[in-house]
Amino acid sequence: MKGIKDVLILSVVVLCTLGLYAFAGSRHAHRNLVDINISFTDYSDPLVSEENVNKLLIQKEDTLGNPYVENLDLNKSEMRLDAHPMIRTAEVSVDLNGRLNVLVEPRMPIARIMGSTDVYLDRDNMIMPLSSEHTVLVPIVTGFKEAYQSELYSFLMFLNEDELLHMGITQIGFDKSAHVTLRLRAHALKVQMGKLEGYEWKLQNFKAMLAKLEKDKTVDQIEKIDLRFNHQVIVVKKS
Repeated sequence: MKGIKDVLILSVVVLCTLGLYAFAGSRHAHRNLVDINISFTDYSDPLVSEENVNKLLIQKEDTLGNPYVENLDLNKSEMRLDAHPMIRTAEVSVDLNGRLNVLVEPRMPIARIMGSTDVYLDRDNMIMPLSSEHTVLVPIVTGFKEAYQSELYSFLMFLNEDELLHMGITQIGFDKSAHVTLRLRAHALKVQMGKLEGYEWKLQNFKAMLAKLEKDKTVDQIEKIDLRFNHQVIVVKKS
C-alpha cells in the first residue's frame, strides 16, 4: 500500500514539474520582442552597418506580422547574416526579457586587389567584394594572379605583425615575372623585392637601411632600394 502511495506522489510531482515547464515555455514563446541589440566584435572598419544587419535579421516570413519571440526563426536569421559577403560569422539569441541579441564578426580585409574587378583579400585568405558602405585602408595590390595568392597572403600577414611595415607599405605590385615592387606611404622611393621568397630577411634589411637613411637625412635623395640579390641591399640615388 505504501509503495502505491509513493508511486502516486512521485507521479504527481513529475506531472506538476512538467506542467510548470510547459507553462514557462509557453510564456517564454509568447513574449513580445521588445528590442534588438546589435554588436560587432570589431568596430574599426564597419563594412556593414547596424541598419543593414537589422534588415537581414527579421523578414516578413519570420514574424507574420506578430512581434512574438515564437515567430522568430533564429537559425534563418543567422544564415542570412552568415551569407552576407561582409560578415564572417553571426550569433543570434533571445534573452529572458524578450531582447534579440546579435553578435556580428565582420570579415577583415588585409589588401585591396586592383584588376578588372576590384576585390579584397581577407584574413582567412578568401576573396571578398568591396563594401558599398566603407572603404578600408589596406595595401593595394596590382598585377595579381591567382597563383600568387598563397604567398601574397603569407607576406601580408607578416606585414600586419610589424607596425612599421603595416603602416608604411601602401602598394604591392607584381610584374609579369612575379617580381614585386613596394611603394611607401612616407617616402617616394620604391623597394624592389624580386620574388617574394625570402621576404623575412629582405624586409629586415630594408628596415635597417631605411632607418640609416632617415637618420642621415638622405632618404629624399634615394630613388630605390634593391633587395633582389642574396642578403644584399643596393641603394640607388636619384640622378
